[in-house]
Amino acid sequence: MEQKIEGAIDSGLESLSSGLYVFSVGFGIVLIILGAILLFKSKTRGSNKKKGAVNIGLISLVLGVVAVISGLVQM
Repeated sequence: MEQKIEGAIDSGLESLSSGLYVFSVGFGIVLIILGAILLFKSKTRGSNKKKGAVNIGLISLVLGVVAVISGLVQM
């Protein structure tokens, strides 16, 4: 009985995993776009008060690139 339940859970998670890889790539692209917007928006204004936005933009860019690469490698 336990083996049947374990097999059902394993097959369910296996079928779900491929969708999560595609979601990872899509979410990574969204993060890259958001990071680029934040970077360019804060760079054009030239204000020193916008350092937080620049840092968030850089972090978003890096996380987006990592998510895209991770999703593509796992596919």
